[in-house]
Amino acid sequence: MSKFFVTGATGFVGSHLCKNLIQSGHQVLALVRSPEKARKLFGDSIEILEGDLTLFKNLGLKIPECDQVIHLAGVVNAKSTSEYHEVNFQAVKDFVACLQRQSWRPKRFLFASSLAAAGPSGDTPHTETDPPYPIDPYGNAKLAAERFLREIDIPTTSFRPSIILGPLDTATITLYKLAQKGMAMKVGKSSQKLSFVDVDDVVDAIIKMAAEKGNEHKLYYISHPDPTDAVTIGKSIGKAMGKNVVTIPVSRLILWPAMILSTFFCKIFGLTNKLDLKQYKQIIAPAFVCSGQRLQRDLNWKPRFNLMDSLTKALKGYKQAGLL
Repeated sequence: MSKFFVTGATGFVGSHLCKNLIQSGHQVLALVRSPEKARKLFGDSIEILEGDLTLFKNLGLKIPECDQVIHLAGVVNAKSTSEYHEVNFQAVKDFVACLQRQSWRPKRFLFASSLAAAGPSGDTPHTETDPPYPIDPYGNAKLAAERFLREIDIPTTSFRPSIILGPLDTATITLYKLAQKGMAMKVGKSSQKLSFVDVDDVVDAIIKMAAEKGNEHKLYYISHPDPTDAVTIGKSIGKAMGKNVVTIPVSRLILWPAMILSTFFCKIFGLTNKLDLKQYKQIIAPAFVCSGQRLQRDLNWKPRFNLMDSLTKALKGYKQAGLL
């Protein structure tokens, strides 16, 4: 059995990953801001390092020896453009520098990047050999971190998940609340094409990537082979809830001023902006589609859950948590 050091352990993907690792008999060291939240999720089954990513700036920090490092922590909705850079790029550099000061080296460093690092796709799904063209500060920061990691003396794997679905995903609960009212939304004239993957399939992929041998730096997309689109996701959520959903088109002419107002007021009141320029650019892009064939070919990874499976699982999780 191995010992894993996981950042972002109490987050959406991190909590599912840590529970899987514990159930498989592995040891887990988790960097967490809230030990209380970690204990509620995992009991006494994990070792806790309390703090946030700024902890790695501490030149005297000693981290217990671990076999694998999985860096999931990051910021998706930042309060400023500079925060995307600080958390998703500079903190990665600080983390690596901290590891290099230790008396041990991990066998592999896994980094949760994003499909945003590649940018929108065209008519064909992104593959790992395609040149990246990120369109927002979040994607730029993730890509910069990937490029930095390819130059370090620790074997690394950067992975770019598509939209991740599953229980307690805070990013998609809004879609369920809309479907509960019989509504779904579509921006523009055509429905945005999207790749997706179930959170448990992401966990399976991470575990396979962590076990990969060799000193090479790796890059993988994680996605189900059957892409979908925004309208289909909305209608499928309605189906899972037993609701007839009506798709409401939203014009970019409405979305743009909404983004401007949201950005203005969030800046004034110091709030996290969930409709900033980054979100706007991602929403109006024609497609975010990628291929997981390399992962399937190299590591024999196979997704177990289709779209309806994932959406139904998520619905069950929201209900159990009292969120719907």
